[in-house]
Amino acid sequence: MSITAYLQLNQWQEHQLPDTCASLSHCLTADGDFVISRTAAGEVVSRYKDDSWNMKVYDAQGVRVYNFVNWAEGLANPLVTVIAEQMKRIQLARLYLFPRPRKPKSVAMTELKKLASLALKNNISMSRLFENENLHRFLLPGIAELELNQMKMMLLLLKELFDLRVKHPDFKFAPTDYAIIERMQALYDKHPKAQRDDPQQTKLIPSRLYAAFIAALNDELDAFNAYGDEIVEFYQRRKKNSRFGASASETRAYKDSVAWSDSISQLGLGSFFDKQSVTNWSELLGYLSLIQIAAKYWIHFFSGMRANEARHLPADAYVTISAGGSDIIVLRGYTSKIAGQNHTETFWITTPIAEKAVVAARHIGTITALLCDFDESDLSQYPLFPALIKKGDSHKAFKGAPVIGSATTAREKRLIARWPDLLVKEADIRELEQFDGFRDWRNDPDVKVGQPWPLATHQCRRSLAVYAARSGMVSVGSLGLQFKHLTEVMASYYRRGSALSLNFLQTDEAQGWLEELEYERLKSQYIDYDTNVINSTSRLWGGEGNRIQVARDKGLPLIITTDRAMTEQRFIKGEMTYKLGPIGGCTNLEPCDKISFTSVFACIDCEKSILDDDRSLKNIQRGLNNLKRGQSLFVPDNPHYKQLDSEISEIYNKLEKRGLRKKMDALV
Repeated sequence: MSITAYLQLNQWQEHQLPDTCASLSHCLTADGDFVISRTAAGEVVSRYKDDSWNMKVYDAQGVRVYNFVNWAEGLANPLVTVIAEQMKRIQLARLYLFPRPRKPKSVAMTELKKLASLALKNNISMSRLFENENLHRFLLPGIAELELNQMKMMLLLLKELFDLRVKHPDFKFAPTDYAIIERMQALYDKHPKAQRDDPQQTKLIPSRLYAAFIAALNDELDAFNAYGDEIVEFYQRRKKNSRFGASASETRAYKDSVAWSDSISQLGLGSFFDKQSVTNWSELLGYLSLIQIAAKYWIHFFSGMRANEARHLPADAYVTISAGGSDIIVLRGYTSKIAGQNHTETFWITTPIAEKAVVAARHIGTITALLCDFDESDLSQYPLFPALIKKGDSHKAFKGAPVIGSATTAREKRLIARWPDLLVKEADIRELEQFDGFRDWRNDPDVKVGQPWPLATHQCRRSLAVYAARSGMVSVGSLGLQFKHLTEVMASYYRRGSALSLNFLQTDEAQGWLEELEYERLKSQYIDYDTNVINSTSRLWGGEGNRIQVARDKGLPLIITTDRAMTEQRFIKGEMTYKLGPIGGCTNLEPCDKISFTSVFACIDCEKSILDDDRSLKNIQRGLNNLKRGQSLFVPDNPHYKQLDSEISEIYNKLEKRGLRKKMDALV
C-alpha cells in the first residue's frame, strides 16, 4: 500500500495528495515533474527533480525533509549526481511499495545517506555497491565498525531493501543474496544488548573509583552547602528586584540596578563563585543543575535506590525513626517494584551522611520554587529533585512541582568532567576481570584506560550490593529489604566463584595468566576453609558443618580436617570448594539454586552449608533486627508487615528446632 493510500486512510484532502506511483516500473521511471508533496490548498511543494523533498505537510511535527545532496558536503563530483538520483529511486520505492501504509517521518534517510557516502568513498554507484563482491569488500567491514544502534538501523534498512528486491526483481538497490545480511546479523548478535535490570549489563564500579566518586561528591556537596543559604537569599533578592545581580549593560541603563559584582559581594559569595567559575545567572543555574545531580547520586550511593525511585522522593523524605532502642535514618518515598503496583509507598534505610544531599537538594528546590513559582508549602507534595525549568502543565507526581527529568546524561558528563583525576586505570580493569570473568572488559567500548568511568545510577545500586556483601557486615536479607526484591544482585555476587569467560583464552600468555588467577582463587578458598572450619573453635552446624562437628564430638575427626595437605590439593583440583555466603560457608560445587532475596536463610536447611555459633548466629541476628526495623514502619494490618512477620517467625522456628534460639538471643 502506497504513501497515497496512507494519506487517504488518514483523511487528507484529495487536492493535498502527491502523485500516484502504483508499480515498481512507475517508481523507477518517474520523471522530474512527478509531484512528491502538495500544500493543503493543492499547491506543489516538491517534485521528484528537486534536490530535497519537503514532506512537512504530511508530518504532524512538521520537520521531515528528504535531502539527497547534503551528505556529499558540496563536492563537485559527477558521481554525486548519479548516486543522488539512485537515492531518489530507492526512497520512492520505500514510500510507495512497502506492504503497509507508512508515515513519511518513519522512512528515515540516515542509513541511506551512509550507504551513499560509502559508495562515493569507493568511487562506485549505489547499484554497484549492492553487487556481492562490493558488499563483502566495503559494506561488511563498514558494518563491523558501527555502534550497536547504528548497526541495528542499518540492518533494518538492508532487510527492507532485500524484501523489495524479492517482490520486485527489477529493483537492483539491494543485496541479491540474504547470506550477506545473515553475516551482518551475526556481527550484531555478538554485541551484548542492554537490558533493563540485567546484571551482565550493569557495570560494577571498581573499588578505587567507587571511593573516589564518593570523595568527589562529598567535596562538591560540602562546598555548596557551606554557601547554600546565601545562594537562596541571592535568588530571593533577585525575586524582589529583577535588577539585583544585573549585568554591566543593565547597570548602566537602570539606576535601581545592583551590579553582579556588588550583589555577590553583599552576600559574601565572591570567592566561592570565582572558584566555581560562575560569572552570571546563566552559569549559576548551570552550576545548580550539576549540584542537583551530585545530590541525587549521593542518594544512590547511600541507599541503592533506582533512578526513578530517587526522582520521586518527596522533599520531606529524610526521616529519623526510633525502633528497637536505636535511631534509624530512612528515606521515605515511592517505588513501582513492590507487588507489581505503581507508586507504592516504601522506605530505604540510609546513614546520617545522606543528609548533606538532602540539604543541598532542598536549597535547590527552594530556588526552583522561586524561579518557576512552584508551591513548596507542603513538602510531602513537593519533590526533593524538582525540574529546574518550568515546561508547561506536564504531568506531575507531586502537586507542588514536576520532578527532574530522566534524561540527565549530559549533566552527568559535565559533573564528572569537573573531576579530571577520576580516570580509569589499568588496576581498575584488572579488578573488574577478577570480579567478573564472564565479561570482556578489555574490549568494552565504554571502559578505556585514561578515559572517565561511564558512571550510571544503576551502577551505584549494584556496587552497594556487592561491596556490602563483601564486607561481611550486611546480610543478603537486609539487601533484599533495601533493594525491594532486586534478586539479580545476588546472582551477580555469587558469580564471583564461577569459571572465567573463554574469550580471554586467546593466547598462551593469557592462558597462563588465567591459570595463575584460577589457582589463586582456589587457594584463597582453601585459606578461608582452613580459618573458618579446620581452625574454628566455634561449634559448627548446618548440613556439612554438623557432619564435621559430630565427627569431632566422637573424637574421630574427618580426614578433610586433619590432612591439610590433601585437603588443599582437593581445593586446587576443584574437588572441594568453600564459598562465603550471607550467613556462613557453602561447599556446593554447583551454582546455588536455593538462596535468593526471598529465601535468605535457605542455608540453615542445606546439606552443603557450614555454619557456626559465632559468625553465623551474629549474621542471622543482624538480619532479623533489620527485618524488624523494616516491619516497624508498617501498621500490623499492612500486607508487608504480615509478610515480614511470617519470615521472622519462620527463622525463629528453625533456630528453636536446633536449640540455637537462646544462644542467638544471648549474643550482644
